[in-house]
Amino acid sequence: MLLDRRRFLGSLAASCISSVALAQQQRVLRVNGEVTGRNYLGLEAFLFNSIDTVIGLKLRFHQNEDAGKGDVSASVDDGLFVAYLVGGGESEVTARQGFAEDRIYYAFDGFFVVKDAGMHQGITSLFLEKAEAASVLLSGRKVKDIDIDRLNPAIRH
Repeated sequence: MLLDRRRFLGSLAASCISSVALAQQQRVLRVNGEVTGRNYLGLEAFLFNSIDTVIGLKLRFHQNEDAGKGDVSASVDDGLFVAYLVGGGESEVTARQGFAEDRIYYAFDGFFVVKDAGMHQGITSLFLEKAEAASVLLSGRKVKDIDIDRLNPAIRH
């Protein structure tokens, strides 16, 4: 019974956080595609511009812990997803929920609140906090899809 209560309270807290962030938005932007070394900086700029707002993601990260310079490293360690651009970029993307794993990819398909989780070894950690899809969809906010390759890394607020 205690475990169910904790799960309920955690879900309620996450719902409240996403509701507050969503209340200030006219629309929800959802990014679609596969994250690569070519488009990571555009995604990074989008996430920095979206701190404390609700976003949608339909993204795939290729599983690659041993990525070389210019490639995206993506892995899961102890339940924490971490992705970053090797040899470039100012951030790492992290998440504990909202992604699925197969033998080739980590896939995100849902809504998230982007959080600045602070600096770690000189890199800003951008944490994707899972938001309840039903709350977002029932809010009446328009969801606008954007292809990841169209994100411009030069656009930073």
